Amino acid sequence: MRTRATWVLGVIVAAGLIPAPASAHLAGDLEAAKRRVGELESRIAREEASVASLQSQLRSLSVQMGREQGGLEQVQRDLATTNGRIQETKNTLQMLRDRLRARAREVYMRGPLDLVGVLLGAEDFGDFMGRIGYASRLARNDGALVGEARAAQVKLRGQLARQEQLEREQRSKVAGIRSRRDRATDLFARQMAVMAELAEFRAEALHLVGEIAGRIASGEVDSLRRVAGRGMTISYGAWAQSFLTALGAPTSRGNLVAVIAWEAAEGTMATWNPLATTIKMPGNTVYNSHGVKNYRSKEQGIEASIMTLGRPGHGYDAIVASLRSGAEAMETARAINRSDWCRGCAGGTYVVGFIPAVERYYDRYS
Repeated sequence: MRTRATWVLGVIVAAGLIPAPASAHLAGDLEAAKRRVGELESRIAREEASVASLQSQLRSLSVQMGREQGGLEQVQRDLATTNGRIQETKNTLQMLRDRLRARAREVYMRGPLDLVGVLLGAEDFGDFMGRIGYASRLARNDGALVGEARAAQVKLRGQLARQEQLEREQRSKVAGIRSRRDRATDLFARQMAVMAELAEFRAEALHLVGEIAGRIASGEVDSLRRVAGRGMTISYGAWAQSFLTALGAPTSRGNLVAVIAWEAAEGTMATWNPLATTIKMPGNTVYNSHGVKNYRSKEQGIEASIMTLGRPGHGYDAIVASLRSGAEAMETARAINRSDWCRGCAGGTYVVGFIPAVERYYDRYS
């Protein structure tokens, strides 16, 4: 495989900036140039298959993380409810303990013969029976307080056990999400490396096709251009910068992360159409059965994407507002997720699920 330096040198030579030795100039030998384009075609096909595999794994991880995140949020809600109930039970238990302490103080102050004195002070049998009833009620009330306190204590122990269980579940789910995010970050970095290679291979192939176009049949030229011209010859990040500038939005870190995550969530090989829009433009071709288009240039693809975002009634206005205000990446991702661009895709984690991987990738390579 030619190195990037060799390719750059070839471009400089082809531009006429320095003379090219006849033996070194692939375009000077038609058959050698055609063979090289054939090699590039094979490499591009293999790399596209690799990108598709990585994209499939990323989407699967995104769905899993979405489910894990949903499960974590439910555990956190249950934990918050349990914590509230624990506090209520503790408050009840404290109130019962205070009442029992007050009764104990009252009995202590009156002395152990208090109830005996109450009974002996009866003037007749009827009065005596009434006083026995009163004493029994006092005893029953004290017993009920003790019973309530014991029941509250048992209830608290059960709630504390539930709290401990939920905290274990929370730790487990957090660890699972972290592990999957690490895996997604690794896959995303590998995908971006392959995409960068693809961009170089396509650029070289297009250059060679341009060099030999006048010496081969037009049908063969078209075939070679279709091979070389699929997808893009620049990175997600480079397209994102151009897109944001054309949209009138800042090329801030948050915006770049959001748009790159959007491109990654689509993962399409449509030509100059990383967001997979379906709007018609002059000279476009159809990429797939969903009506996603291949565009003729980066500028046309960006124009088509912006025109799509301008359509009313689909929730796209919130995306544009978020990007133009330079909002946090996750806020923009949620706006995309809520819109009709691909509502419900990837198990409801469309774009949102890619933000953590892009964030960490961005920090690593910025």
